[in-house]
Amino acid sequence: MSEGRRVRSIARRLARGFLLRLVFTLLLVNLLLVTSALGFAAYSLEKAALGSQWQANLNRDITADANLRGRAWVDGLRYHFALPGQPAHTVPLGPQLSILALSMNTLIAGEAVLAWLQYRSFRRRALYLLDPLQQMARTAQELSSLRLDEQTFHSLEDAIASLSVQSPGARLATGHSELSGLEAAINSLIERMHESYRQQNRFVSDASHELRTPIAVIRGYADLLARWGKDDRKVMEEAVEAIQGEADNMQRLVEQLLFLARGDAGRVPFTPTRVDLALLAREVHEEYTLIDKQHAWRLRADEPVWARGDEAMLKQALRILADNAIKFSPQGAPITLRAFQNAQGQACLSVQDNGSGISPEHLPHIFERFYREDPSRGRGGTGLGLSIAQYITQRHQGHVEVTSVEGLGTRFTLSLPPAGAETEAAEPQAASQAEG
Repeated sequence: MSEGRRVRSIARRLARGFLLRLVFTLLLVNLLLVTSALGFAAYSLEKAALGSQWQANLNRDITADANLRGRAWVDGLRYHFALPGQPAHTVPLGPQLSILALSMNTLIAGEAVLAWLQYRSFRRRALYLLDPLQQMARTAQELSSLRLDEQTFHSLEDAIASLSVQSPGARLATGHSELSGLEAAINSLIERMHESYRQQNRFVSDASHELRTPIAVIRGYADLLARWGKDDRKVMEEAVEAIQGEADNMQRLVEQLLFLARGDAGRVPFTPTRVDLALLAREVHEEYTLIDKQHAWRLRADEPVWARGDEAMLKQALRILADNAIKFSPQGAPITLRAFQNAQGQACLSVQDNGSGISPEHLPHIFERFYREDPSRGRGGTGLGLSIAQYITQRHQGHVEVTSVEGLGTRFTLSLPPAGAETEAAEPQAASQAEG
């Protein structure tokens, strides 16, 4: 039997099983309808004859004329009911049963059409669902019919053995069209491995370079202390202050490296809750108004902007953007923090400065780890802040938008999914319970 016939046969069997279950369900429904119709008809006849004297415990009986056969036997059915101790009322059942039979015949005819349509629809659906299996079977059959000679396998083995993981241009090429799909898959894997290897080498090199500078500074001032610091208090104070500063820079760099490493491994704690971004922006605005008196801090967060996220991580990302704005803005320049909802319904946080801006050729690279446009843009930083802000935003299933014009300033916007309706509904209830 061909694969197509086998699949159609399976679809027919599935459809038959579905049809049998449907017919059985319809029979039960019809039985319930007939029982209900007969009970309602009996009640109507009794109520019409007895009026207000009707009660549930009537004497009831059905008789039939034994001399009649066929349709006449149905017409000879009689329904008798009476109050206890009262004469009986007799009603012929033939007219009611005829109406009931006609109604049921019409209903059964409609159900038969419905069952047939459902059968056809289910069979088409089964064929559609079985189509991927049919394609897999067809592909497996084609593979089983494929005959590769021994030379082809030797060519594949030699091509794989000649690959060099150290060479960025390494490619698998056997020259056999039958293996083109396998070659493409292996070459794609090799490209991804080389790109990962390149990024890892660059990361290690940049991290080593960033750590080399503070270590060299600490070593130099330690030597200075060893030579003259014991006798010269000014030299000692200068050396201690410099060592403390470089130690703080190293600690900050190591913490950022650990954060990114945990993020790459999926081990950064993430506890999303319903967060008001406007309140978060106000808190950060109050912090920087106190710690940075050299810039004019502005806030635009009048209405609540609800998002679902980790409040500590979002505040960390906003602080990173605020620190960046401080570094690249002249004294007295305004820095604006804003919380709003954009036209797409996303909850947004933005930081805008009036600094030097970022040149267009450097914009695509600013989120790369340790990337700096020039040494002057790395003042007091590690080159990891924007990478961390981007990771936090992506962890919240959002994205970072950057708008920058050289000489005018830069605006970073974190666009996040809004808080869901279920969360919004649950928040007032939880607040009321906490107050109680």
